[in-house]
Formats: sequence, C-alpha cells, structure tokens
Amino acid sequence: MKQQEESKSNADRVGRANISKAAQVLKAGGIVIFPTDTVYGIGCRYDDPKAIARLRQVKGTPKSQNFPILVSRISQVRKLAKIVPLAQKLIKKYWPGALTIILTGLSTYSNPGLKQLHKPGLPNKIGFRMPNSKLVLALIQKVGVPIVGTSANFHGHPTQSSYKQLDPELIKLADFVIKGQCQKGIESTVIDTTVNPPKILRQGAVQLIY
Repeated sequence: MKQQEESKSNADRVGRANISKAAQVLKAGGIVIFPTDTVYGIGCRYDDPKAIARLRQVKGTPKSQNFPILVSRISQVRKLAKIVPLAQKLIKKYWPGALTIILTGLSTYSNPGLKQLHKPGLPNKIGFRMPNSKLVLALIQKVGVPIVGTSANFHGHPTQSSYKQLDPELIKLADFVIKGQCQKGIESTVIDTTVNPPKILRQGAVQLIY
C-alpha cells in the first residue's frame, strides 16, 4: 500500500511539473501538445496572433477553418462571445464535457488573437469548450487566459487518443508535449447555436438532448 501511495505521489508531482512547464511555454507564445478528455490536442494562447499563425502552419489548417477555444470558466466565454439562451442551457447541462458550442463572437478589433482566429470575410463565429479534464483546466488556469485547442494531427489526418499514436513529425514541431491517455478517444460533438434551428456540425462523444 505504501509503495502504491508513493507511486501516486510521484505521478502527481510529475503531472504538476508538466503542467507548470507547459504553461510557461504557452505564456511565452509556444505550442503545446496535451491529452484531453476527448482526443489529443495541440494549442497555444488564444490571444497571441503569431502563435496562432504558427499553429495553423504546423497543422496545415486552411485559413477558412477556425480554431476552437478551450476555457476553464464561463466568465472567459462571456468576455469573448454572446451566450444565447440555448447555449446557456447546453453549458449548464454538458460542461465541463465533450461539447463544443459555436457562438457569435464579440468585436475582434481590440483582440489581435481573435483577428488571427477569424479571417476577414468569414462569419464571426467562435467554438468554445470546457473540457472535463483536470489537466487541461489546470493548464488554462496557470496560463491565465483561454487557449486554442485543436486536435493534435496534421490537417486531414486521423485524430489520436494516446501519446504513442501521435505523429512523430508533429511532435517535433511542438515546443512541449504532455504524455498521457485521453478518456473518451472520440472528438467532441459540435453544435452551432448562431443559427435557428441550431445545427449539429459534428456528431461526437455527446448525444445531445435539448
């Protein structure tokens, strides 16, 4: 029993050290790969235009595709987007969890990061998710701001749910990687609440009832 307790304690210390290091990298404008409750993610600060541009280049993501934002508190969403009644209902029922909710973003003029996330001429829509992951929530809290959190794969390639499955070439392009295992192994469900009726854009881990 004592050995098990010591092993768990050591794992906790390693986990905290990894989160602290990852947070330092993100604060400095770096890119980090990390496990979530759904699939492995890769991200950067949401408010760093250079980091977002680099992340887009690393993944090969087209400019027509927006990145989602991961949050640790609802107040972070309210600062960036308008939460309509349906979205509020979904947040209350499914967050933290595997549901990405697309909302209408507030003005991007005072936020250079949002300008980079959403190119001119594209609808001002932002996908938000609060992961059901102590690791990711702790990471966001340490960074102090929300983070971009997209799947850790090259654009068009399969998503992965464990460190062993990650593409070695993608790992080389990141500044830090947290090793771990994802809980669900399937992407989040995505719902667009900016249209009426709301539209499910991707059926994932959550079966919506609203």
